[in-house]
Amino acid sequence: MSFHAQPRATADIDLFIKPDAGNAKAVFAALSEFAAPLEGLTPASFTERDKFFRMGRAPLMVDILPEISGVDFDSAWQRRVEVVIDQKSGLTAFFISSQDLIAAKLAAGRAQDIADVVALRKAAASVRTRRHKKTVPERKKAR
Repeated sequence: MSFHAQPRATADIDLFIKPDAGNAKAVFAALSEFAAPLEGLTPASFTERDKFFRMGRAPLMVDILPEISGVDFDSAWQRRVEVVIDQKSGLTAFFISSQDLIAAKLAAGRAQDIADVVALRKAAASVRTRRHKKTVPERKKAR
């Protein structure tokens, strides 16, 4: 939400992962190195589409999602938005596209999700208006 619309405090950050064996092994290894609480989990746990992994407590909670209702991972990956988040080091991060975020929020259908869709659409319209104003030359007033 914060990337595509306005900053809004949420209880967590969602990380959408590809639920295949190779990626699940990499996710498990990264979480293990991070000392995440992995008791009872295996790399295969991160391929189960109907489950998710949560660590921390709100507002410092991380959800790792092998599935998001309304969104196909491979299609979302093609539409992802890459952003430099640290100019000095060149560190980048990937964000879900506005289109896919809207699809996910509509599929979830909760009141806050619907309000978020309204905000996302409004922000997208505002960006389109600003881009249009930059590309359309101003006409001189007739005298």
